[in-house]
Amino acid sequence: MVLDLPNVTTIPLLNVPNAIQIGYDLMDHIATDLTRNINNVSNYVIITDTQLAPLYLDTLCQSIQSHLKSSQRLLTRILPCGEESKSRTVKASIEDFLLDEKCTRDTCLIALGGGVMGDLVGFVASTFMRGVPFVQIPTTLLAMVDSSIGGKTAIDTPHGKNLIGTFWQPKRIYMNLSVLETLPKREIANGMAEVIKTFAISNEAEFAQLEVGKSQIESAIIGFSDIGTNLDADKAFLLNVISSCAAFKANVVTQDEKENGLRGLLNFGHTLGHAYEAHLSPEWLHGECVSLGLIHEAELSSYLGYCSLGAIERLKKCLQLYDLPIQFDEYSKKVLELSRVMDTMKVDKKNKGVQKRVVLLKDIGSTLESKPTNVDDVAIEQVLAKYISSSSSDGSSSKMLLQEHPFMNTFPLKIAIDSVDLSPYFSTLCTAFKKMGLDMASQDDQHVRLAGSNARKEIKICMTKKAGSTKPLNSGDVWYEYVILPSQKADAQFVFQLLHFINISMLSQPRHIDPMQSKQTTFVTPTISSYATVLPCLMKQWLEGTDAIEFRVDHLPVQETLHDWVANVGHQLAHLRQLTRLPIIYTVRTQPQAGKFDPTQVDLYETLLQWGHRWGCDYVDMESSTLPEERQRVMMEMNQHYENTKIISSFHDPNHTLSWSDAAMKKVYQQAVSLFDTYNHQGVIKLVGFADTFYDNIELEQFRRQVDANKNKEIILINMGIHGRFSRISNQFLSPATHPTMSIAAAPGQLAVNELSRLRKELHFN
Repeated sequence: MVLDLPNVTTIPLLNVPNAIQIGYDLMDHIATDLTRNINNVSNYVIITDTQLAPLYLDTLCQSIQSHLKSSQRLLTRILPCGEESKSRTVKASIEDFLLDEKCTRDTCLIALGGGVMGDLVGFVASTFMRGVPFVQIPTTLLAMVDSSIGGKTAIDTPHGKNLIGTFWQPKRIYMNLSVLETLPKREIANGMAEVIKTFAISNEAEFAQLEVGKSQIESAIIGFSDIGTNLDADKAFLLNVISSCAAFKANVVTQDEKENGLRGLLNFGHTLGHAYEAHLSPEWLHGECVSLGLIHEAELSSYLGYCSLGAIERLKKCLQLYDLPIQFDEYSKKVLELSRVMDTMKVDKKNKGVQKRVVLLKDIGSTLESKPTNVDDVAIEQVLAKYISSSSSDGSSSKMLLQEHPFMNTFPLKIAIDSVDLSPYFSTLCTAFKKMGLDMASQDDQHVRLAGSNARKEIKICMTKKAGSTKPLNSGDVWYEYVILPSQKADAQFVFQLLHFINISMLSQPRHIDPMQSKQTTFVTPTISSYATVLPCLMKQWLEGTDAIEFRVDHLPVQETLHDWVANVGHQLAHLRQLTRLPIIYTVRTQPQAGKFDPTQVDLYETLLQWGHRWGCDYVDMESSTLPEERQRVMMEMNQHYENTKIISSFHDPNHTLSWSDAAMKKVYQQAVSLFDTYNHQGVIKLVGFADTFYDNIELEQFRRQVDANKNKEIILINMGIHGRFSRISNQFLSPATHPTMSIAAAPGQLAVNELSRLRKELHFN
């Protein structure tokens, strides 16, 4: 095929003649070529964003409209700009629009925009009516040299970028270089990261041209609007750079469309770059993350003995020349952690098994293999340790845990064994402590004691297989009970679990949720009667994305005696701790407060709350309407000795006897404030109403503004009921949540964590 217009460079792609067409002021040419060669359609649909529509949409529409047959339609759809549009929700909205407009399989979609638009529209085209033709008109340098070529389409998920998508080749890619002059300088640099990557793996001579060609590229981009049909040297240079990149990628994807080998070369810098982007976006752009990925993957190549330091220096200088970062700033150093980056790479599409697949550089212009190389995590961690801080995970050794929290230098620790049946655990514990070099002041048949420098306080842990059976040596003692389950073996894992309990309940900084987080925090309430039979994989699914778990004592089977109640609750809590390490909210919800516990058993209620402290729970919920004031004060006095346990003063109104504008509701709030102030306790206040209409939510929000105008207090304010769901979305701090796989929700109107997150994003709460 011969094109009618001059100054158009054409590149074949996947046996489609002239699939990529590069030139200047191409709007008329696009309309002519499109309607001539993709003409067996009844609908052309241009999809663009709010930023580009004012610049190009009218001109493109007029050009295409003038070439249409009477039987053909031109439709347009304008989306919000930015990465957030690349989502399941927006994809569905485009599909609904097409169906509403009665579009069928003979529809051609036109993506006018950058990589977000191309990936999204391409994905829609690949699935709508089982596949319709689409065309790309990239408007960013990054899209021109990379994302528009090769047929990769995708949307993002909370787990990472581009994890759901297809391979679907565009019928045409029109690169109108005149649009580059509208791009901010940072966006040009964003695209140059992919240009530098391309020549670093393919062509040393082209890379050398980049090293001296920055001024030519800048000059060419600034002057595009006045060029006409004659190119000066600068514009010819830029045209050659873009067409060379496009040609290289077109050649690679033509040989390996589905990324079975050769196409993996294009991922140089992206294995690490995508992991960085998952944590640094949107503050960092794609190309900026890739820039660091290029350097660190080159250093990985050097660490493995394949790449010279000289090649790395050339790469760094070239990236820096084009205004790309070559080191992390203070923001990124705070955000990134080695364990989180390594964990993110686990879901990289390029992986095979447990090994990471990384393109290793041999020299500028050449790679070790013509495909990514399998690399072990140890090598990657060795290279990244210079740039990213490491932090211990839950799998850290007991010794590392003690090194971080050396309690033996702060408080004496006394661990008591309540029966001879536990002698294997006692022996294992003593042996482990000796190996850790702890100063054991004494040990006998039932106690192990570690010396400490604080004579005023001694931490006492009573270990037992019979929950609720231990007692202090002296009536005034403060002690914790650690329940050993029958399934727990006397091994190193037992030692670590015990030390984790000691750490979270009394030694480290409390694990309480910060009210100042930028995202909504939540807790999930399993509505189950036994934690002993819950599958670990199911519990993990229930707790996805949440910040804490509520342990509802009142959902456990009713027991006949106080001793039976305490024993069952203690064992169930021990089972829960085997399933999760999230902070625990310990709650005994009474029937008038929308729970199941008998409100007349006040003594039992108080006893169970006391045991919530002794079992080291992070939060203990205390109903303001169940315990008399004097008993609430007794509970607060006990709480003073359990520094890592925070009280939640709660009040629920499931029958809608009060409204948020009533003075009575304000009085409940003020009583909780007064109680906490008396004991200088930074507690949580939880008030729950009921919504019969949406207006009840408006009253609640007015109440919220009165008591927490700056949105920085530990306050939970929500409405129950279907009409109260808005209040659950609006509540920022510890919103109660459920999960779709639970048989019932803990309260009417409760939403799942992912529903809360999606709705807050759609309503722009975050």
